[in-house]
Amino acid sequence: MSFTKAAEELHLSQGAVSRQIQVLEERMGVPLFTRRHKEIQLTRAGLIFHQAIAQSLNTIRRAVTMIEALDTSTVTIAASNAMANFWLMPAIFEFSTQHPNIDIRVLASNSPVDPWNEPVDLAIRYGDGHWPNLAKVKLFDEEIFPVCAPSYQNAHAIKIVQDLMECELIEYASDSADSNSWDTWLAHAGGQHGPVRKNLALSNYDLVYRAACSGKGVALAWAYGVPEEDRGTLLVRPLDVSVKTGLGEYIVYADTEELSAPAKIFLSWLIDFANQSLWS
Repeated sequence: MSFTKAAEELHLSQGAVSRQIQVLEERMGVPLFTRRHKEIQLTRAGLIFHQAIAQSLNTIRRAVTMIEALDTSTVTIAASNAMANFWLMPAIFEFSTQHPNIDIRVLASNSPVDPWNEPVDLAIRYGDGHWPNLAKVKLFDEEIFPVCAPSYQNAHAIKIVQDLMECELIEYASDSADSNSWDTWLAHAGGQHGPVRKNLALSNYDLVYRAACSGKGVALAWAYGVPEEDRGTLLVRPLDVSVKTGLGEYIVYADTEELSAPAKIFLSWLIDFANQSLWS
């Protein structure tokens, strides 16, 4: 932190910046910086003021982005990497054939994206739906079931949940996916009567998917997480057993913001697509 660097960015002299800060401190009656030899640090008052300014600048930045988007056909949507790869992208490909004049921009991130603080129109968020200041529409409930390659199913003759205990289980080892772990799934499905043998643990769902398609074992998949063209070909459901976690996938957006016309069209289309896209 440096007055000199601030002056360079503002194209002012270092003295001019220092004087303006002194004027502000005198007006507020408290110091905003602790000044040491060749070093400055924010005081408690300075931190409070800095946070308020940062929030205001973010609000202004979002307003500018939204104003610029009023006359554009681009819709920006955020989603997790797995959701973007396995459900959203196939949806976008189909949407684009019906609405070629609307451009879709995808922000893929495993960190929750807040439409209030990020330049996105829509965001797909996983959870219980309890998020303040966000309008939300449920896409679907989370439903999880085992999948494997047809060749693996033929070789292992999986007929009941307990048969999975003799299989190579592929684990999605992610801090954000506890409900998609074998321990949790088997406990809910009523098939765990001993230690679970997890032969392969992967931190990326795409790797889990590839391993299952290659016949390396049985993986857990979301009802939305297997593209339609792969169902029954690259992957099969060895059991007609699934677990619903009580959580879901939602589309969220800022609750007091008016969506653009293209965003409204895309939102409505995604809701209809969700109703017919699950592997049931």
